[in-house]
Amino acid sequence: MSEKKSTEDTIESLQLQIKKLSRVIRTQEKRIAWNETLATSRSSISEMLKTALIKAQEASQTKTNFLANMSHEIRTPLNAVIGLSELVLETDDLGDESRFRLEQIHNAGETLLSTVNDILDISKIEAGKFDLIPVEYELASMINDTITQSFLHGREKPIKFEINISEQLPTHLLGDELRVKQILNNLLSNAFKYTVEGTVELTIECEREDDEVRLTFIIKDTGIGIRKESMGILFTDYSQMDMAANRKIEGTGLGLSITKRLTVLMNGTITVESNFGKGSTFIVRIPQKSVTMNTIGKEVIESLKSFHYSEHKRQRDVSFSRISLPYARVLIVDDVVTNLDVAKGLMKPYHMQIDCVTSGIEAIEAMHDERVRYNAIFMDHMMPGMDGIEAARRIREIGTNYAKRIPIIALTANAIVGNEEMFLSNGFQAFIPKPIEVTHLDTVIREWIRDKNQENLLAGTLDPSEASNTEGKNLQALYKGIDGLDVRKGIKRFTGDNDAYLDVLRSFARNTAPLLNATKEVSEDNLKDYTTTVHGIKGSSRSICADEIADMAEALESAATLGNFKYIETHNLRLIEKTQKLISDIDKMIIEIDEDNQKPKKDQPDKDVLDKLREACIKYEMNEVDAALEELETYDYETGGYLVTWLRDNVEKMNFDEIVEELTL
Repeated sequence: MSEKKSTEDTIESLQLQIKKLSRVIRTQEKRIAWNETLATSRSSISEMLKTALIKAQEASQTKTNFLANMSHEIRTPLNAVIGLSELVLETDDLGDESRFRLEQIHNAGETLLSTVNDILDISKIEAGKFDLIPVEYELASMINDTITQSFLHGREKPIKFEINISEQLPTHLLGDELRVKQILNNLLSNAFKYTVEGTVELTIECEREDDEVRLTFIIKDTGIGIRKESMGILFTDYSQMDMAANRKIEGTGLGLSITKRLTVLMNGTITVESNFGKGSTFIVRIPQKSVTMNTIGKEVIESLKSFHYSEHKRQRDVSFSRISLPYARVLIVDDVVTNLDVAKGLMKPYHMQIDCVTSGIEAIEAMHDERVRYNAIFMDHMMPGMDGIEAARRIREIGTNYAKRIPIIALTANAIVGNEEMFLSNGFQAFIPKPIEVTHLDTVIREWIRDKNQENLLAGTLDPSEASNTEGKNLQALYKGIDGLDVRKGIKRFTGDNDAYLDVLRSFARNTAPLLNATKEVSEDNLKDYTTTVHGIKGSSRSICADEIADMAEALESAATLGNFKYIETHNLRLIEKTQKLISDIDKMIIEIDEDNQKPKKDQPDKDVLDKLREACIKYEMNEVDAALEELETYDYETGGYLVTWLRDNVEKMNFDEIVEELTL
């Protein structure tokens, strides 16, 4: 009996264990099923998120591309509207009604351009594609541009514009000048917009700490002020305070939002105090890098306050004294011949001997050769085959003291963030962005080429600066101007030397056509070469002050860099057509100038001068080459005129061996 009972207990115990085990198995099965479902769900959610992210990125890129294209398409005709109306407004033969209507057109164009720029800026910031571009800039010039524009905004109202500027402000800073100017412009523009009468006051101060300068801008107005309940949304996109009351005030509502975002990007701060009905005070603090201990001083401050700084700066840029350096010899390296002529023209007042080559390989060969020893090399960055950085590296690797120590100065239109540091860490001594500013060039020449010991030895023997030989010429065809070319700005760039500017225009007309032909063959397979070509067109166009074409080339260069072939297909032909039209107009202008200034006649080119040119080419003496060619071009010839034209073309291309061979025959 007891044995039976024991067996039954055992069976019952086993049954209980089996039940427990079954429950555990079922639980585990449910867990497995749940985990599988969860894994499937997670995978599905992950795929959905990936798909959503890709779609969002595509939508963002589509929006960015659309805005970039639309911005370019809108700004290009707007630049024409603003620029051409500005030119006509400067003429003296306008009636009062015509002048009034043109001023309205000009102001409307400026307002629309500002709106387009605001929308594009906020889109770039939202997409994370907004980069600060630090450059060395002149602080007084930046302040002048800003206060002059602001003064024009408020001149039709009974508003007093008070300016308080610290004498301790440095003359130059390193930072994103355009964005600092944009912040200041936005705040001053708002101050004038929302002030009916009274005062707008601008105070600019600074604090120094090691190599940092903290700029402080205080903009105070006696305008309508801001309600307390509106302070919270003051820096929100597309927000305008009291829209019903202020409906007549123009704007997108993006100005303060952009100002806030730019300030934060620069690691700065912005605060505001306001008393509704009595006015507002905005305080912005922005850190910039220090590049000098020099301060702007009282005279500059007085010029800024009296709005005379532009005039003083223009006179300084045109007439500041160049040192004469006939003992110096420099080599300029650039694959675009027009850019070589620009650099030569800007260096002409220094009386240096200037040689030019069109590739890095030729520069390396010149360093190996040492028949000519240079005081410095001016090296372009973007060149086909071998760029300037590679050429500089290979020059340093030659190993001689001469090749190791010769100053190499970068010339580039790519003045982007980090570029100066990149060049300085790759064997360059200095960096000059294009278009070349004469004051920047002068600073580099004085630091890296000037030799005071040589000047002491030559004391009293230096020739005075030569005047431009355009005196007495009829240059009406030049002064009439050309669509798409800022002639006045171009002459100013060459410090009033009409001849130098005309020479560069001739060079542009001669040497840009082959670049245009190269752009016609663009395909997705040769975008790298295309990038270099349009980069060259951008640089030479900027140099002659054909900024509309330069902007088009820059947009195409950017598209090529990003691989956006569709944009290139859409816009490349327009660049070609616009540039061909400009070349044609320059050619017509030069023909007209030549017809207005007939040269004396000669039977044929003088053999002695041809011999001098030949010897100069053999010796690679560029000053003598230029002098001989200039003498030959003084005359028109009954026979042999084609030879002078051929010589000019080959001198521009540095084909000295071919010239020597031709003149020997």
